[in-house]
Amino acid sequence: MNEALFQFIWKFKLYDAATLQTTKGELVQVISVGQHNQNSGPDFSEAKIKIGDTLWVGNVELHLAAEDWQKHKHNSQKDYSNIILHVLYEPILSSEALPDVPTLVLQPFISQQTLMRYARLAENKCTIPCASFFAQQSELSIKQTADAMLYERLQAKQAYLEDMLAYQDNDWENVLFQLIARYLGASVNKEPFQQLAALLPISLLGKHVHDPLQIEALVFGQAGFLEEQFQEPYPDQLRKEYMYLKRLYDLKHLDKNLFKFLRLRPSNFPTVRLAQLAAMMVGEVKLFSALLEAKTMSSIHRLLDAPVNQYWKMHYQFDKFSPQARTKLGTNSKQILVINAIVPILFTYGKYKGDEQLCDRAISFLESCEPESNAIVTAWRNLNWKPENACDTQAMLQLKSEYCAKFRCLECGLGLKILQGKVGLKKI
Repeated sequence: MNEALFQFIWKFKLYDAATLQTTKGELVQVISVGQHNQNSGPDFSEAKIKIGDTLWVGNVELHLAAEDWQKHKHNSQKDYSNIILHVLYEPILSSEALPDVPTLVLQPFISQQTLMRYARLAENKCTIPCASFFAQQSELSIKQTADAMLYERLQAKQAYLEDMLAYQDNDWENVLFQLIARYLGASVNKEPFQQLAALLPISLLGKHVHDPLQIEALVFGQAGFLEEQFQEPYPDQLRKEYMYLKRLYDLKHLDKNLFKFLRLRPSNFPTVRLAQLAAMMVGEVKLFSALLEAKTMSSIHRLLDAPVNQYWKMHYQFDKFSPQARTKLGTNSKQILVINAIVPILFTYGKYKGDEQLCDRAISFLESCEPESNAIVTAWRNLNWKPENACDTQAMLQLKSEYCAKFRCLECGLGLKILQGKVGLKKI
């Protein structure tokens, strides 16, 4: 038994509530367990407990053992002077340390099946701790949990973006540009791509928005790829253009060695992704403004479908000819940008403006995306949870990373059903 489980058992009444008695033999009726307090002070407030013939309203404190009251120094804390019930797990060995309030030892009233189910979850080393129970979960329970996980994931991304916006004076255009750059870099190069975007504010790019050569020179130059001599005319032209702009704006560039090529497909090389990023900025740097006007997924794709310079249709790297190079942004890459950049910033802006229609539009874009494919989604698929779209797979990722991986089964809707013994018989 641990403190978190004991509080969970009290909170969800996972005990024989009909036969509860205090240590003095008075009948206890739990009308309301109270509000769980996550901060300092008694564990539950505003509880309604009938003890004998008297109805009490107030605070309830839980401890595993009687000596914890004194060990935690509650006897000298004012917050604990109005406890109406002291709930213990272990039998009382000494009454010297107990407060002068009704005391309930809960252990005899707790089902052993509840403890066994928790032990199976806590000790399970599988990727999904509740894997052996999952087939018994009802479709409704899974749907409710998925909805909660999706919203929680969007809120977490909202908090992350709010920090970015606060640091950048609420410049939504710059933040979206940095998000797009980050996820164009994919898992291998996302950090240097975001660093690059931070070195290329929209205000600078906007001065050269109608000159594709200068836009590309700024992108590749700030990434550190234009510091050497080239054999082919085009990259050499970019280098000369960047040298001019570098002196003009006193620019500081990244070290190109930050960008990784190893084990990447040529179409995912950072040079290709930088060309795609530059193409998006030509003619229109205000992507966020354009995003707010986009009502359909096809209009979102048009924002991301900017054609790269002809040079990149025959190259994956500078000075290395590759006939029929595939450098157009693929469907999967566009979906990654929608899921990780477009949807989060649109949802965050909707919350910022108090416009639920924007939030709903963000979620509808997620619904239009195909289910993601990765190891976590595969683990859920193996349990016969079949995602219909990216809303489901985002929920899967949140559930696995924030609950299963951290063994937060007590805070999970599916874990609650298991510990309550209420998993359905209908398979999904």
